[in-house]
Amino acid sequence: MKFRQAATLPVVLLVTFLAMQGSSQAQAHRYKLGGGAGFASLKDPVFDPGSTSMLGGFLGLRLNDHFSFETRVTRAGSNREFNVNGVPLNKGGNLLAPEQIPVSRVRSDRYHADGTLVIYIGRRQPFHPFVFAGGGTVRRDEKQLEIEFTFDPETGDLLTRDETVFSEVTEYELTGHVGAGFDFYFMYNLAARAEFRFWIPQTWEKRTRAFFFSATYYF
Repeated sequence: MKFRQAATLPVVLLVTFLAMQGSSQAQAHRYKLGGGAGFASLKDPVFDPGSTSMLGGFLGLRLNDHFSFETRVTRAGSNREFNVNGVPLNKGGNLLAPEQIPVSRVRSDRYHADGTLVIYIGRRQPFHPFVFAGGGTVRRDEKQLEIEFTFDPETGDLLTRDETVFSEVTEYELTGHVGAGFDFYFMYNLAARAEFRFWIPQTWEKRTRAFFFSATYYF
């Protein structure tokens, strides 16, 4: 009986030590830093910016296993050409076809700066889903250019392509956003993230949505 008690004591001490270490580690990793890229869809009431790539990064504070607060900055840019009817064209179109001749080009850049409350569902596991909501601001830089071509009157060959700035606008607007996603932990302090984010600006016709993929480091 005494032998059993003597053998059990080190096991109990070891389990207690590991539990204290895990708790201490969880408390130590209160902050998180992440960044990544994704695909964004931009909307506009005048022209169609279409789908494009998005880059971004975030810094967060992990309050506990269920709640986090994050600040994030993202950028998405679109650069498209349009024909006389306002239809977007693929680059390298056939200039011999009237409907394929670009008459304008629109460059649209969007910068989102947000604060987000992240609510994790369930206990912290290797696969940890979450939902989130928050608010922030968006900066939109939009430049419209007129395109003119000069052709050789005898051969019909293209001689020059000239672009003239027609309008250039920078505007700021408040936004809200909602979304959902999940973290997948490779290590206790390193995770991969996938999420869907939908920005709701004051001007509904200029909304943005994106699928975003990133890596998160906890420290």
